[in-house]
Amino acid sequence: MEVLKTKSLKKYLLLIATVILSVTLAACSMGASTEQIVNKSVESSKNIKSTDFVATNSSEILVGEQTQTVENTVSGSLIIDPLAIKATTDVKAQGQSQTLELYIKDGTAYAKSTGQDEWVKSSSSSITAQFENLKKIANSEQILEFYKKIAKDFKKTEENGNYVLTYTGSGDQFKDLMVAVANTSSGNEVNASAFNNVDFKNVTIKLVVTKDYTPLTNEVNMELATKNTSTPTTMKIKQNIQYSNVNNVKEIKLPDEVKNAKEVAADTQKSE
Repeated sequence: MEVLKTKSLKKYLLLIATVILSVTLAACSMGASTEQIVNKSVESSKNIKSTDFVATNSSEILVGEQTQTVENTVSGSLIIDPLAIKATTDVKAQGQSQTLELYIKDGTAYAKSTGQDEWVKSSSSSITAQFENLKKIANSEQILEFYKKIAKDFKKTEENGNYVLTYTGSGDQFKDLMVAVANTSSGNEVNASAFNNVDFKNVTIKLVVTKDYTPLTNEVNMELATKNTSTPTTMKIKQNIQYSNVNNVKEIKLPDEVKNAKEVAADTQKSE
């Protein structure tokens, strides 16, 4: 049972990483023109310190003739530094659903998932290292540089008094983004050739920000397809993130029942 609990902690860190990354990407969009987007991207991303969020993600994976669909919703609050998170994740896959409640604070992860009566916690080095990777993703210069490269390809309109920036494209330039994310999250040097057998298709990005450059919505749709492989694989990804209370989340407090969580043994974590 404890192995499953620890797996839940690690499994959903990736979902939270997506949210942090998206906060960065939304920051890159800030500005009244593509030139301003480029010039203010780094400064703007550093100005986002906290936010409430609701993120919905869906993935349709086709391997050969088999299709798998995964849907998840992550809602909660985020403080970038020191990293603190309160999140509830609902996942639906293969006709089954699971809910995970998660807190991250002071280098410790606390979790409680469907079917569990008590909270568990972990502060092992393998878990805390992933926390640090999340912060690196949020402040990655490589990721910011990628968005600078495609800034000129965004189209700008206005809607309900807000700026709306949209991008449509496909092609190998998205290898640069994948390499940047991989380098940042792993801490190792990843070569673009690692993605030579992946096609990036039908990429659309929609970013909505207020006139004072506060992010409101981030939508990304993307299709990835393998090539030169014995079993063709296609993944269609849709993501929508909505932000509120930006830079006004001052503290994330642990409820008493969370503070009393049971520690997951280090040797149990290694057995994953």
